[in-house]
Formats: sequence, C-alpha cells, structure tokens
Amino acid sequence: MTIVTPGSPTKSPTFPPPTSANNNLRQPSQPISLTYSPGDLSIEYDGLLLSTGLVATLVAEADSLVPYANGAESELDFEQDPKGGATFPLPNGGWIYVIDFARGNDRGGVGALTFNADGRVTDYRMLLEDTNDNRHGTPTPWGTYLSVENIDDDGSIYEVDPTGVIRAERTLLGSAAGRSAWTGVAVDNRRSNSPVFFVSSNQDEEGFVFRYKPSQAAINAHLFSEPAFHLLQEDAAPTVEYLVLVPTPEDPSRGVFTWIDDADVGKNSAIDNFASISDVDAYDGVLYVTSEERKELFVLDLDNEEYTSASTEIGEFDGDPASVLHILSGHESRRRRARQLHAGHAHGGGGSAELPADLPYLYLTEDGNDNEQSGIFARNDDGQYAAIVVADDRRGGDASSLAFSPSLKQMFFAMKGSGKVYMVERQDGESFDSPVLATSYIEE
Repeated sequence: MTIVTPGSPTKSPTFPPPTSANNNLRQPSQPISLTYSPGDLSIEYDGLLLSTGLVATLVAEADSLVPYANGAESELDFEQDPKGGATFPLPNGGWIYVIDFARGNDRGGVGALTFNADGRVTDYRMLLEDTNDNRHGTPTPWGTYLSVENIDDDGSIYEVDPTGVIRAERTLLGSAAGRSAWTGVAVDNRRSNSPVFFVSSNQDEEGFVFRYKPSQAAINAHLFSEPAFHLLQEDAAPTVEYLVLVPTPEDPSRGVFTWIDDADVGKNSAIDNFASISDVDAYDGVLYVTSEERKELFVLDLDNEEYTSASTEIGEFDGDPASVLHILSGHESRRRRARQLHAGHAHGGGGSAELPADLPYLYLTEDGNDNEQSGIFARNDDGQYAAIVVADDRRGGDASSLAFSPSLKQMFFAMKGSGKVYMVERQDGESFDSPVLATSYIEE
C-alpha cells in the first residue's frame, strides 16, 4: 500500500459549510423558467441518455491526462475503474471530488479532482495508492473520506484527507468485525458528540451489516480535540453490533430489527434477508441498504427499529442496485425532508422545510450485468422511480461514483468500464433539490 502525502501532517482537515446554498435562493420577484424533467430521457450525449433539461460535460477519462481550467493538464493519467465518490467544499467556493478506484492486484486507490467556484477542474492527484477494489466511500462529520476495499477475507477501510495534507490510515472499521469484502459505509451524525457508523459486506456473495459506535473515551480524546482524524484509528473499546431483521410473517416486506453482538446470528440474518449487500447510506435517522442479489432496497427507521423493503426491478431499472445516495447526504443543505416510511408512519423533518413534492430524492446507480444497460435512477417517497441518466452505449460499463457538489448544482458520476467521469447540471441553473418542470416515473 502506498499512501500519498503531498504535504506534512498538521491538524485535522476542516471544511466550512457550503457558502453557496443560501446564495442560490432567488427573490420572489425573479421568475424561474424550469426546464428539468426527470425521467424524460430526451438528451443524447457521448453514449448517454439524459433527462430533459440536463447538460453533461466530460471531466476526465481513464488513461488520459485531465484538462485544467487554465489550459494545462494533470501530471498523472486519470485512473481506471472509478467506483465511488463524494464532494467536500473549499473556502474559495470550489470543492474537491474524491473518487475510489476499484482495480485489484494492488492497483486500486483514491484520487481527487479539485474544482474552482465556476465548476472547472484545477487539479488532479492521487491520495491513496496500491490498495484493492476501493468503492462506495462516504464523508465523515469532520471532513475526511472513508474508502472501503471489497476483498473477501482481506478488505480494509481507509480514512483519507481530501486535501492530501494528513496521511491516510487504515481504520478500525475494517477490522473490528474481522477483515471482509466491504461494500459500503455510512454515518449517522444527528448527535454530533456520538457519531454512529454502519458498514456493509458481501463476503462470499452473502455478507452482513454491522454498527460501530466509538467509545466515549475515544470521542473525548479525539472528537473534541485535534486531530479528530484519529477517532477511527485509536479506540480500545468500540461497540460492534450486527443487524438482525425480523420480518412480519404475513408481510415479509416489512418488520422490525435489532442490533446484537453475536456475529453468527447477524450474518445468518443477512443471508436470509439481504444477500449480497451492495451499499448503505444514512440520513436523518434512516438507513438505506441495497441488496444486489435480490434487487431490493431496505429502508430502516433507526429510532423506531422498523423497516420496509421493496423491489428495485421496475421497468428500465432492471439491473442490480449498486450504490445508494440521498440527495442531501454529506451536505449541509438548506432543506430537510419529511419522509413516509410506510402508510401512517411519518419520520424526520420536524418543522423544517420540505423538498418539492414531485422531486425524487433517493438516488441509486445500476450495475449493467449480463450486458444490460446501466444508469442512475431516483426514487420518491411513494417508491416510484425516474430514470435520470441511462447509458445507451453498453460498452461504458456500470454507472458509479455518484456525488453532488456542495451547492447541489452539479451531479457527478462515472462509467466504470470506460473510466469516463461526467459533470451534469440543470439547464435552468437550479440545484438538484429545487422544483422541476415535471417528473416521468417508470411504469411497472
């Protein structure tokens, strides 16, 4: 393993909350001409079909130098097999887009594309090298990135500084439950003084989900002092518990769940109910889990310990659900969402403002197995899906590395096979959590 350190370690990276969110609010007197229609695939670009009102730009491509805003190019070729990603705001209004690379044989790693406030690339570098099959990482509450390795019996989870100042390190998340084929990691940070982490595995194409709680001693030592970066590296007594689902006999699509410290029981529950877990995401008290084998999405209410599940095999969305990302995940947004997990059970939101009613907000990428087309799909509260982007050219491979800029005005994704990275924006200049012209949902 090679850890790239462009600078000398100093202190934990700190990122201010995005400054552009409130600036994007228009005055009531300013008319908005909406053009974005999720699900209406009318735009063709580089082998992709995009929803009406979207504009795509090719940002980087595997085995090629990355072009910069000033006309120069990167010193390194962009890596192959992008698989995960997230963004981090910068003080100048720009951001860093961190990308996992899912190559095996010690050829994986984590890279970073830096963008200025105008959405143009100014730098590309590697932050972590010589790892294996990195994918589906997530930001931490203190501004670092967690990258997981998907290797049977030997996967690790690394914490990476997006700026490259602090040396990347293995975390206890990748060893507390034994080394495994990790597929995703998420964090519940509603209580800032006690973050809870969730990790998924598809070990031997079966896998499990566990919950990791840092000990109070580690929190006191690292979360409230510099550097918080070491909270996940130095902890003598974390709590590790495994997810156990208990389906309702008359309706297995819903039930209750619990967390126990018995690994065998947790793994058996996953085999019975999940099978081949591909990713996890957490937001506002809800944990989302995708099952690649069963083509199913699980929605878990973390406070009431109830869950629902539903098939993702609907119309064009007929491949395997690879990754899942809430549109607000990892961002300090001006809006929050009141969700319906199932009829009669409202969760979250409180008295805060909601997203537009017709806006699908939970995004999933699709693996194009068996030479099927791949794409990005979004789901609303009622379980309806809209196709946002579909790869018309199947040679491009699977859609991956989905992330939104801090302002939510740019959506990033990659095609794993071709190694191409795209930036997608709305023609009307609005953010992806703003109202839309219309939404065309997939018919079952």
